[in-house]
Amino acid sequence: MQPTLRFRPRRPAVANDASSNLDLLLTIAAPSANPNLSSQRPPLNLALVIDRSGSMQGRKLSYARKAARFLASELTPRDRLSIVVFDHEVSVLMPSLPVHSPEPFIEAINTIHSGGMTALHDGWIAGARQVAEHLQPGALNRVLLLSDGHTNKGLVDSDQISEQAAGLAERGVSTSAFGLGDGFDEDLMGAIANAGQGTLAFIESPDDLPQLYSDELSGLNSTFATQLRLTSECSTGVEIVDVLNDLPSDSRGRLKLPNLRYGQELQVAVRLSISPWQANRPIGTVQLEWQSAAEMTNEPTSLTSTLTLPVMPHKDIQGVAEDTAVAEQFALMQATRDRHRAIDALDRGDMIGAQATLGAISTYLDELPSSDLLIKEQALITKKKELLAK
Repeated sequence: MQPTLRFRPRRPAVANDASSNLDLLLTIAAPSANPNLSSQRPPLNLALVIDRSGSMQGRKLSYARKAARFLASELTPRDRLSIVVFDHEVSVLMPSLPVHSPEPFIEAINTIHSGGMTALHDGWIAGARQVAEHLQPGALNRVLLLSDGHTNKGLVDSDQISEQAAGLAERGVSTSAFGLGDGFDEDLMGAIANAGQGTLAFIESPDDLPQLYSDELSGLNSTFATQLRLTSECSTGVEIVDVLNDLPSDSRGRLKLPNLRYGQELQVAVRLSISPWQANRPIGTVQLEWQSAAEMTNEPTSLTSTLTLPVMPHKDIQGVAEDTAVAEQFALMQATRDRHRAIDALDRGDMIGAQATLGAISTYLDELPSSDLLIKEQALITKKKELLAK
């Protein structure tokens, strides 16, 4: 089995009498279901990394302890678990051990109380070391980070932290991030989970825990492909102006994509600049490389697809209705980029710049037809504005 590649342009033609821009959504889709899905879950090699800093005091830390106790009680001797806590210092409460009984782990969890500042990076790295020391092929080797994400000690740059998360994921240690509290830093926690090839979840109440745990267990069996790399080759007269996802590149210039699960679609938003074009002339080709999660092989598989579009006069193209789904995805990806810019402005002490950037996001999102995704993004922007106003 292999994924499919689909091109979806914002408008269905390019100009034959003038230079133009083309917004193009590339969709990579996995098969809908895993035919080899086993009823037995894979063994787990987990590190629970729990934020006990001062900002976690009260309900947030209570939820973190409940989540940790719940997970420990569900594990078996096939599984390994370590428990790491951090505030301005890091402590390994329980080194990685097989879970013959949950009681020692639960006793350690019950000793966790809130402390000082937040060395999130140091705590996460300590947990990753516990997992890496007992790396198990065929197991789910993962760090579970429970935090509000408000790091303020040690390495705090989200780009550098997510780059390290991506490096660990490539070596087999993934990271999931569980956000705690209404004001948790979704940008930082999301960047870690995305780069770490794990999941991002919000623990709103203890009732969420069974589903979150089930999602984590299903992660390995539901993975279709890993190590996805995307290469594009444009025809003469075509230039890639922007990739709105802000995806990292490897040493060969290939875009690095997250793992692809069965039934999932990954979307890459590309903006092209195209000179006056001729009919039936290919615009470019895209090659996708990946490794099959089922075959457990280091040999990549590849798939190549070529883009060709109709041509018409530039003035006629402007009168053609655009694909609203593509427009929405471009706006959402631009909003994600601009939210990061607002955070950078805030880090520089530029409160006015941060507020202006968030206001601009709301303006261009308001111009699009309402949808669940846009409502969610607007709610996130509103929350960021409220935090700035405090």
